[in-house]
Amino acid sequence: VEHVSDLIDRLAGLTGRRQYGDEEPTNLGKRLMAMGRISEFVLRPTVRELAEEKGWTVEFQCEAVVEGVIGSLDGKLSSKPGTIAAIVEMKSRYAAPGDITDASNDTYWRYMCQTMAYCYMTACQTAYVPVLWFPRGGPDVQLKLYEIHYEIEELLTNWAALRNMRRVKAA
Repeated sequence: VEHVSDLIDRLAGLTGRRQYGDEEPTNLGKRLMAMGRISEFVLRPTVRELAEEKGWTVEFQCEAVVEGVIGSLDGKLSSKPGTIAAIVEMKSRYAAPGDITDASNDTYWRYMCQTMAYCYMTACQTAYVPVLWFPRGGPDVQLKLYEIHYEIEELLTNWAALRNMRRVKAA
């Protein structure tokens, strides 16, 4: 069983993007990861409110396993029992707000691969991605909610690429 993030990292290397590999995070990296976990916790009430406004339910910290691939979802939104309306993937960025659907940016490309994989794994086509932006040098933290709807062909193509990465040995 392999994790979605490991497959995305291999695909990044194959496509000439930065790979994270198995590097031990720096002290700064560890602090940023901790801040990401804190941000997820802080964003949960906002996601819960969004779900309640739509008459939906939310489940946080879910796992999905499909075809031997594991995904760790920040959340799933359900419109009725047994039906997933959208996945939730919470992010925090230490930069000025940007367009997370801009695949020319390596980080945003990873977000798109990840959310498409989670949509495929849960048989839905919509991702809600709340992002807490911490602009460098700026006084204001901003929250932006991105609602991304994927076409079925996008989900299938992304999943096939990730699934094929199981055959590529980690760098």
